[in-house]
Amino acid sequence: MFLRKRWRSSVVWRSPCSSFARWPQRETPLAIQARFFARVSPVHGTIRSPKGGFVTDDVRIDTNANIGGAFARGVFSRREIGYGREIMNIPAYAMYIADNTNESLRDQVLCVTRQIFTRLVLGTAEEQKYIKQRVSTLMSGGYSYFTRERDVFAFAEEVRAPGAEGALKNGSNFLLSGEFSSYDLQKLPLIVEFNRYDVEYNGRRGICLFPEAQYFNHQCEPNVEVTITYNNLKSNFYLSARTVRPVREGEELFISYMPGNKLPLSRLALAMQKRWGFECACVKCKSRGIGAVTLLFAFVMVPLAAYLRSFNVRRVQDKQRGI
Repeated sequence: MFLRKRWRSSVVWRSPCSSFARWPQRETPLAIQARFFARVSPVHGTIRSPKGGFVTDDVRIDTNANIGGAFARGVFSRREIGYGREIMNIPAYAMYIADNTNESLRDQVLCVTRQIFTRLVLGTAEEQKYIKQRVSTLMSGGYSYFTRERDVFAFAEEVRAPGAEGALKNGSNFLLSGEFSSYDLQKLPLIVEFNRYDVEYNGRRGICLFPEAQYFNHQCEPNVEVTITYNNLKSNFYLSARTVRPVREGEELFISYMPGNKLPLSRLALAMQKRWGFECACVKCKSRGIGAVTLLFAFVMVPLAAYLRSFNVRRVQDKQRGI
């Protein structure tokens, strides 16, 4: 993530996924222009299986009592789970594959955001409920994708029903109805960017969103492994989560946000802070940190202390000779 320059007042919203659109609204700056991370939602209990997917009833969303606070939500086992058990196999709720390698992450995120908002405006009541309960409640972080209020409405105006029905059933009217505020739409691309999974298809890169998998917390030595594959028959990416060791009843399930990385501890901390806004505090990273401090003490502080002691001894001996 990086800080993006603010647009000049003469710039009008242009979508990367569709034709140019303009919406005559007041040029009111949005209240949020800086990086932020939203609070975790109070979603708890069973993770319902999405359409075309599977989530076992042996896991639940809960809060870790040992940590406490609003940021302790995670996935926990209801009972003992054996090694190699698949606990989740879900399709991507939204995905976008770039047409070329030069397409920026920003454009990809906006395309996925438009897919989700289109389902919210034109979809069924069931789809609207899913988005409000599962997508809109996910963690968000980053920098605002819209500089002005009119940019939000210009983006929303591009979503409309076909034909004459689109005069009434469109994104801007949906925002004005109060069912989904302009602030909610402004936060939606931040949710997509924060929770995205980077994928590749036929040499082209893209992003996917798996809402049910976003409740897992991170550990460098996880007990669950996540794999993402493309299903040619269903033309969609699927995420599979399997246990890599036996899990006790009530134990929290973890995945690695950066699987297979060989980064030094300092670079790993910077990478995770930049991508997700936190530094890993798992047992492995803490032990590596303690080991680094121990090595620093052994190879730097001990020789330095020995040198200072010898220097002090020589000074005392010189003074005694002078006397």
